[in-house]
Amino acid sequence: MRILTRARCLWSTLIHKERLDRDLDDELDAAVAELTTRYIAGGLDAHAARRAALHDLGALHDIKQEVREARLGAGLDACLLDLRYAWRRLSNAPGFTAVVVATLALGIGANTALFSVVHGLLLKPLPYQDPGQLVFVWLNRNQVGYTRGPMSGPDYRDLRDRTGSFADVGGIWATTSVTFDGGSEPEQVRSAYVTTNFFDLLGARTVLGRAFVAADASSAEPVILLGWDLFQRRFGGDPAIVGSAIQIDGQATRVVGVLARDFRLLLPPDASVPAYLQAFTPFWPNLENGPRRNLFMRVVARLRPNATLTAARDDVAAMAVAVSREIGTPRSFTLAGLQDEGVRDIRAPLMALFAGVGLLLAIACVNVAGLLIARAAGRAGETALRVALGASRLRLLRQALVEGLLLTMLGVVAGIGVGIACVRLFVALAPPSLSRLTGSTTIDLQVLLFTIGVSACWGVLFSLAPATEVFRAASRVAPALASSSTRTAATPLRYRLRGTLIVAQIAMSMVLMVGAALLVRAFDRIIHVDPGFRGERHVTFRIAIPGRLETREAVNDFVAELQRRVRAIDGIIGGGAVSHIPYDDLPNWALPYSLEPPIAPDAPSADTRAVSVGLLESLGVTLLEGRLFTDADRDPVHPVVIIDDLLARELWPGRSALGRPLYARMNHERATVIGVVKHLRLRSVIADLSPQMFVPFSIAQRNPIAFMFATAGDNPAALVPRIRAAVASLDPRVPIYEPRPMQEYIDQARSTRRFTMVLASSFALAALALTSVGVYGVLAYAVAHRRHELGVRRALGADTARIASAVLREGVGFALAGCALGTAAAAIAGELLRTQLYAIEPTDLASFAIATVVIVGGASVACWIPAWRAIAVSPMDALRWH
Repeated sequence: MRILTRARCLWSTLIHKERLDRDLDDELDAAVAELTTRYIAGGLDAHAARRAALHDLGALHDIKQEVREARLGAGLDACLLDLRYAWRRLSNAPGFTAVVVATLALGIGANTALFSVVHGLLLKPLPYQDPGQLVFVWLNRNQVGYTRGPMSGPDYRDLRDRTGSFADVGGIWATTSVTFDGGSEPEQVRSAYVTTNFFDLLGARTVLGRAFVAADASSAEPVILLGWDLFQRRFGGDPAIVGSAIQIDGQATRVVGVLARDFRLLLPPDASVPAYLQAFTPFWPNLENGPRRNLFMRVVARLRPNATLTAARDDVAAMAVAVSREIGTPRSFTLAGLQDEGVRDIRAPLMALFAGVGLLLAIACVNVAGLLIARAAGRAGETALRVALGASRLRLLRQALVEGLLLTMLGVVAGIGVGIACVRLFVALAPPSLSRLTGSTTIDLQVLLFTIGVSACWGVLFSLAPATEVFRAASRVAPALASSSTRTAATPLRYRLRGTLIVAQIAMSMVLMVGAALLVRAFDRIIHVDPGFRGERHVTFRIAIPGRLETREAVNDFVAELQRRVRAIDGIIGGGAVSHIPYDDLPNWALPYSLEPPIAPDAPSADTRAVSVGLLESLGVTLLEGRLFTDADRDPVHPVVIIDDLLARELWPGRSALGRPLYARMNHERATVIGVVKHLRLRSVIADLSPQMFVPFSIAQRNPIAFMFATAGDNPAALVPRIRAAVASLDPRVPIYEPRPMQEYIDQARSTRRFTMVLASSFALAALALTSVGVYGVLAYAVAHRRHELGVRRALGADTARIASAVLREGVGFALAGCALGTAAAAIAGELLRTQLYAIEPTDLASFAIATVVIVGGASVACWIPAWRAIAVSPMDALRWH
């Protein structure tokens, strides 16, 4: 009952306020009448009696106010009144309101969007069952320069059987493709081998059928698991396909299930496992008994419920010691949480960008604070009048707070719209290495709560910024009320606080601008890195070599004829086959090598590529010694090899490598070095410094195989239909897949750094725009309040140049002070970007100079309009101005 009574009181206070006020007036009138009657009975006349009654009760206005404040919900009612008043004032100043809301929307929107990225990549759990228990396991091969590499089948078996920390261990190898032969035309699809427990380990769902079971690995009938997109595109979403046999690579294969629509493989980028693979088959039966030198498996493990990552590392380390002792070769492993490992390379730049948008929001809020201070100074007379009519300082402060929070709320609404647009832009611009942005980056409830919380904190801070102007007006009521009848210039100019805020804005902008300049200059260096080959006019595609070609000679003849037909196309000027296209996402291929047989298990490895005759010529590689491959280099008994200059200097420093014997684990034969080429950057534009070895495709055949052909025109993709027709004329059952210009691979290799650079530059330019607006606002405010002074100076003979230079000097002074203050902070912040810089130090002087010039230039441009207004002041008009 007490709760219901209080609820009714609150309802009456908020909804029936006028009726309560009427009842209060009636009660007070009755009390006055009762006292008046008593005084009349005591002998006073009616007028004296009423005056005595009013004296006894006291000021009726104060009584009414005390009663209103004592009502339940009176504080809320007062806030609603302040809210209505603030809305009315903002509605009467649409220009001011629009500028503030737009400024806040920019800062809040950028923060919302980037926090959604941080939340989606770093904080949001992976879409797997109990993702915190999933770890990625690498084979550590520090002795040959690979700290994170794949492992062999026996390594997988050891992890599963000889450790106690894992509930399950699964593996994947995404280097193959399959040809769907049925239907109107064949289609080649990237696929992966997986252990039969792989999807159960992740907790992945199938919408139709089932995932693999242990018996599938040794089944006489091949089986396949389809991705949702392939199921819809090729089979029209027909559920009858599950359980049916389809033709794959010329063999009847049974479809056991279809994965869920939202399933993605969110593995580390350097695992070379694309997120959207669409076909999966089980590993071969003798996987666990293969040679330890065959390193290909990417392994994911699930911790037991009570196990920790630290304990698992100790457990695996003990197992590795025992295995190393048994096999006589050092074995060690690196374990990392699956989510942490997936964002290892992007975490630092992403947090730096997040700090950057935090500065952008700070700049926006400082700008708003400056606008509110100027507005409060311009309304000093109104504030003084309210104080004269009885408004307390607390009421004035509360009104300012309510108005600021109302602006914040409008800014949040607009900022969420800006944030949604930015998220869509981020997803569109995201490189393949950040493919997990799609789907995981959304503005959900947690992102909204973060946005509202951060915005509310800033809203309170900038709402209180004009408090000094409000209190100054409240403490000087008489001068403020008299200001309407005196010259404005007689009021001392007080915008020192706004000037301080502008300097702070410029300092923060300096940090963002220096960061952007560092990234732009680093990216410029990356663009000008010589990869050692020319790929800008090349077209690429892949094929799977038909299984019916059972001999080496048959495969060589097939590839040679394909190359001949494609080279006959008008516009093709050369090219050939290669095992790996530069910068593709296939697992790397490296061969151990030695100067003497036999090749030790821990022998160093060289990145290896199988190439056909004509490929290296079309890429324009630099031949330092010897020759390139010819059609005569087809003898597997006497193989030949081409090496790069890094390997030549390592093996034969100061001597020629030509004719030297080199043992490589290709056919365990002695190969002869016939040429030395300049090192090619094939895996990374900036970090590819491993020695390289090139072997003839005719000897070391790889399947699937890629082709790269140089073209005469600027649009290599235009030749794809003719290439497709040429391949079909050779064998219509062999489709080409992933046709694209080589330039796309090059751009993809630079894409993560380009993405970081574009975002940082966008935030820096937005900060520059906000800062320039702030400088303009301060100087425009100053010129307006100094109009009378400027008129007097003009009347006394000051020329135009002197007046303009005074305004410009003030604005440039703000800029220089802010740049000086921001330089130290920028030097510290630059360290956060070190991992994203190439051939540039975080203290690069040119970057600091560029940032300073841009900011000072922007401030100078912002000064021109106030300077023009200053020199346009008419002395007579200014002297008459009140």
